[in-house]
Amino acid sequence: MSANDEGRVFRNLDYKSDTDYVIKVAKTLLTPVGIWPLYRGNSTSDKIKNFLQTGVIFCLMCFLLVPHVIYTFFDAEDLSRYMKVIGAQVFSLLAIIKFWTMIINREGIRYCLQQMEIQYRDVECEEDRLVMTNSAKIGRLFTVAYLGLSYGGALPYHIIMPLLADRVVKSDNTTQIPLPYLSNYIFFVVEDSPLYEIVFVSQIFISSIILSTNCGVYSLIATCVMHGCCLFEVVRRKMETILSNGTDDLHRRLGQVIEHHIQAIRFAEMIEKSLNIVFLCEMVGCTVIICFLEFGVLKEWEDGKVLPMGTYFVLMTSMYINVYIISAIGDRLKEESEKVGESSYFIEWYNLPTNIVGYLILMIIRSGRPSTLTAAKIFDLSLQGFCEVCKTSAAYFNFIRAMTT
Repeated sequence: MSANDEGRVFRNLDYKSDTDYVIKVAKTLLTPVGIWPLYRGNSTSDKIKNFLQTGVIFCLMCFLLVPHVIYTFFDAEDLSRYMKVIGAQVFSLLAIIKFWTMIINREGIRYCLQQMEIQYRDVECEEDRLVMTNSAKIGRLFTVAYLGLSYGGALPYHIIMPLLADRVVKSDNTTQIPLPYLSNYIFFVVEDSPLYEIVFVSQIFISSIILSTNCGVYSLIATCVMHGCCLFEVVRRKMETILSNGTDDLHRRLGQVIEHHIQAIRFAEMIEKSLNIVFLCEMVGCTVIICFLEFGVLKEWEDGKVLPMGTYFVLMTSMYINVYIISAIGDRLKEESEKVGESSYFIEWYNLPTNIVGYLILMIIRSGRPSTLTAAKIFDLSLQGFCEVCKTSAAYFNFIRAMTT
């Protein structure tokens, strides 16, 4: 059975499970913090509940970040120690920016997720469905790799490293384990039990929320962008096989291909519009974080501390993988959108009627301006951008190294 004939009878009865598979990781991570775009209902009670939930989460993030920044800039005496913790502050700040970006652009992201379900429901043949599910599996693989490294580095950073750090001397000349985030709470002193234990556990809990926010947004990016790639791949496959059944009813079939192409372009544009600020934060923020993590690896190596050095190294690796994957999927989206024009040219267009050739020319021209992801319209996400991040972080690292020697 041809793809065209199959398209008349094929129904994807598993579109719900396909969609759930695609968004499961992002939904699991973002729903507890209240920023999953499909989470909130339209009733007044749902809006109030979501408002309170996001308000509490934001206050918790500020409760962790602000005192930590105050301590770092006003109370920290060791410059080397300050350099090692500033990466965690940037990471927390990125989570807050992503948190509010998801809230502000909720409708655009919701549109992308709804379109994703519709496209799985309306897929025309099993081959197209396989293309889409294979892209979803690649996106899931990227997500799992990043999650494993992120949690594998963050948990030792927040739990094990404080246990191995030098003890803090209290005012009564006794010592205690330092907090995961050394902080100055201004209005109260965190020394005595049980307040100290409460703050210690609270910092670990809030840092887990921040990590989940960062990882959840990353998973959403990988999911949506890889789906955009598969939409262009489906269009390319349809174009390559459009003449397999001859020229009968060619005008209608070409019109369907053009409609799919327009859907893919609009989907990619909505991703770009909704998340370009996040892309900028990822590229710039990860550049800063990487250079400070490199500094942490070097200092712990010089001090002979194997576990802290390994923790910094794992976190640094996760940042590199984060930037690489975002750059790679940005490159792939551009490549897939360009291939639509190439496939339009390589069919036997010279044997087609003149009016059909005119449609193909328009597709080729449109594909000459490929869909891209940008960092706040400043630069495109590409593997070249990944190389620039590596070079820039190395330059910053050398500068920091010179400051502390």
